[in-house]
Amino acid sequence: MNFNINGKIIDVKFTIGAIEALDQMYEVHTGGASFGMGISSAIVYLQQCNPVVLRNIIMALQTDNAKVGKSEIEAWLITQDIEKMSGDLIAELGKQDLTKAMIKKLKAQTRKAASKN
Repeated sequence: MNFNINGKIIDVKFTIGAIEALDQMYEVHTGGASFGMGISSAIVYLQQCNPVVLRNIIMALQTDNAKVGKSEIEAWLITQDIEKMSGDLIAELGKQDLTKAMIKKLKAQTRKAASKN
């Protein structure tokens, strides 16, 4: 999967650097400790079709090689199907080597919580 933003190709590869960048964006502080919740938070926001998380994910994907900036991403997102893109990214997270185990566990926890209600 990739995004073509004004002729610049952004590969959707959730590398350690991309995951770490998301963890820094979505950090939880409790009892003096900080925990990166990047992928977990991103999934929740993707389920809500939140365009801000789409921008943040695209920024994180470029951790090693920046090609486009925030304003360019934001202008491009206005022209996209946010709902489809959100679903596609959730599916992609479930396929990639470094994120598929996290997604599997998150889905299991969601099913378990839903069955209690």
